[in-house]
Amino acid sequence: MSEQAQKPVIGITLGDYNGIGPEVILKALHGNQLNKHFTPVVYGSMRVLNRYKHLYDMKDWQLHPAPAADQLNTKMVNVITCFDDSQTNVEPGMVVPEAGQAAYQSLAKAVEDLKAGHLAALVTGPINKYNIQSEEFKFPGHTEYLAEAFSSSEYLMFMVSERLKIGVVTGHVPLGRVRSNINQDAVSRKLTQIIKSLKEDFGIQKPRVAVLGLNPHAGEDGLLGNEEKEVITPVIDQFRKKNHLVYGPFPADGFFGANSWKKFDAILAMYHDQGLMPFKMLAFEDGVNFTAGLPIVRTSPDHGTAYDIAGKNVADPGSMLHALYSALDIVRHRTEWESLEAQGLEHQNDAAMTELPVTDERDPRPETSTRSQERPAKEERPNREDRSNREERQPREERAAREDRPNREDRSNRENRQPREDRRPAASPVATDLPASDPVAEQPLEPKAEEQRTNERPRREDRQNRNNRPQREERQQRPDRRENQNQRPPQEVNADATPAENEEQRPNERPRREDRQNRNNNPRFQRDERQQRPDRRENQNQRPKPDQEGTSSENREAQVKLLAISQSLLIAKTPPTNAKPDENPEA
Repeated sequence: MSEQAQKPVIGITLGDYNGIGPEVILKALHGNQLNKHFTPVVYGSMRVLNRYKHLYDMKDWQLHPAPAADQLNTKMVNVITCFDDSQTNVEPGMVVPEAGQAAYQSLAKAVEDLKAGHLAALVTGPINKYNIQSEEFKFPGHTEYLAEAFSSSEYLMFMVSERLKIGVVTGHVPLGRVRSNINQDAVSRKLTQIIKSLKEDFGIQKPRVAVLGLNPHAGEDGLLGNEEKEVITPVIDQFRKKNHLVYGPFPADGFFGANSWKKFDAILAMYHDQGLMPFKMLAFEDGVNFTAGLPIVRTSPDHGTAYDIAGKNVADPGSMLHALYSALDIVRHRTEWESLEAQGLEHQNDAAMTELPVTDERDPRPETSTRSQERPAKEERPNREDRSNREERQPREERAAREDRPNREDRSNRENRQPREDRRPAASPVATDLPASDPVAEQPLEPKAEEQRTNERPRREDRQNRNNRPQREERQQRPDRRENQNQRPPQEVNADATPAENEEQRPNERPRREDRQNRNNNPRFQRDERQQRPDRRENQNQRPKPDQEGTSSENREAQVKLLAISQSLLIAKTPPTNAKPDENPEA
């Protein structure tokens, strides 16, 4: 694709050559800096532009005379001469009919190339609406002429800038005829054009639009006029019902005085001066006049011919530059919008014409496709019946070996042979309400853990036999009494403690229940006999301390035998509650 086809071509009309049009055009295009973004072509006169070049000391910059729009130099500013300039006399600041006719001929040639498709957009220079009038041009301005040239009845004079955008319901209409042109249909059509232009030309998907009132203070609830109630408000309500963000009507003076215009994307004014007066005050340097609703893109500076400063090299080209850039941006936005619309239409058509294909068309791949390779085929995987039959045919020992674990019979036999750690000894006949076994101990254990526990602790039968074994001989052979009492040191009896605490401190020294009952029935243990003895502790327990003086060897030996017998009987009948099995040193 050539460079010319890649960059858009933007046409620029000269306007009235006695005004500031040629000056702002040359200043905006000087140096060919804008050629990086688009190809400019000026419709006017090479002789007139060279005259202003010498006047503004631009001799080192050359223009390219182009014979037609299809023969342009993309690296230079092209100029197409549209009228006979051999007798043209340039007089800056003078109003002459020849300048008006030259402006019209330049505009007509640009529109012709625009219709032929040689131009992507058109930027019009300022004209004098009086001297341009002729038999061919009987319009108030560029907007109406372009609307008729492109057979567009729906158009809008849209004043735009980066900060503010204002459209008007009545454009170049005398103030006396403004009220007759304000009706619901006109307001509705202009609102539609603003919303459409904000979406397609400026890329604002959900625009917020404010509508100004016609009368002072927006009619003051009918006191200063009924146009707001009868015309403007019903239209706003209709748009809001269609989910459009349209608000108003607002009084114009308070709306701009309170800076409420900053909250909206665009504003719809009722007549020319109501919208253009605040616009030129707020955005005069960068303001652009854009004709919305046309099939082509047209922009223009927001200023006029300015005859008072023409030829003085003081005109600011800012508005012309913004007009060029705005035209370029609008062209790009429209291209993107048209492509999105085309894609959406194609998507809708495809969705409407798409039918469900048959099985062969939907999956024409063979059976050995990628989907079948992701998981095994049915032939490779046996069904439920085959798997169950295969398991029944295989012996149990093979399945156990395959799973690397013993079968159920081996596990049950091993559990019977090897006692577990958590299994408790058989309950005594007295504790009939306790469970025979611990449910936690019945859970299967791993073989390695059972072997370790088996090596560490004796079996249940050995522990029971050891507990039932008579211990009299062993205790008589030991000289120390502490060893005879389960290897526990003697504990002193606290006189202030309760009997229950003393019994917990000496669990092995307590006689069984029958001995305690006999002792209580014996008259020598009664209270009157105990009172006669000096020591109350010795009379209550009848347990002489090991270090007590005056204890005979016979009483000491009898006491040891009695304690040993009671201890053996207690251990045989009931399991010890506080003592742990591992405390026995012989285990």
